[in-house]
Amino acid sequence: MALDLDSIHIRLAKAQGQIAAVDRMIASGDSAERILVQINAAKSALHKVALLVAEDAVSDAIGEEGKKEEAKVILERFSSLL
Repeated sequence: MALDLDSIHIRLAKAQGQIAAVDRMIASGDSAERILVQINAAKSALHKVALLVAEDAVSDAIGEEGKKEEAKVILERFSSLL
């Protein structure tokens, strides 16, 4: 399985926009609650990118015969990072 680069670029652009919004909100003295909502949205967008990358790595490992153990190790490693 190849990474869906268009989907990743869209999600990264969304996260960048949310991070820029956080910066503007902090500069303008917006409420902590609204700022935290934007931070969580950016975290979620980045987490989705991480999941797509991890899913691709695991799919590649599983796709090859005899790589089941390697896929299990990859899943464990990525789980600790996500």
